[in-house]
Amino acid sequence: MARVLIDMLAADDLDAARHEAARVSDARATAFHDAEQLLGRWTARRLGWEREVAWDIFLVYGPSVAWTEPDIPAPDEWFHQLDDGESIRAPGEDQGESGASDPAPAGPSGADPERFRTGEDLLRALADAIRAAAGDGE
Repeated sequence: MARVLIDMLAADDLDAARHEAARVSDARATAFHDAEQLLGRWTARRLGWEREVAWDIFLVYGPSVAWTEPDIPAPDEWFHQLDDGESIRAPGEDQGESGASDPAPAGPSGADPERFRTGEDLLRALADAIRAAAGDGE
């Protein structure tokens, strides 16, 4: 499992990412820090979002998926926690934006409301998606 900690809010930085990464002690989990929102942008494009940065999302891949192309592969399944459909756009991605260093709320995202999950619902959906991607979800 890979966890990517993306700087999205003013308090997000390397120290905050290290603190968050330390909360998961599973040796199979690797944490990465994405201060420049690169993976967040690439993931958003893969999901069909125009200008947003994908964050607070969960992508599920089966064991046969190989990341061999420059773009990330399409996930077998994905979920998000953007409960009101709000996304974040990086500075300069909207006309008239001030260019401030913090991202600006962008309003509704491309996040499909049908893929919204939190709490126990998210845990169940992820477990089902992982079983299905592994081939034993039938």
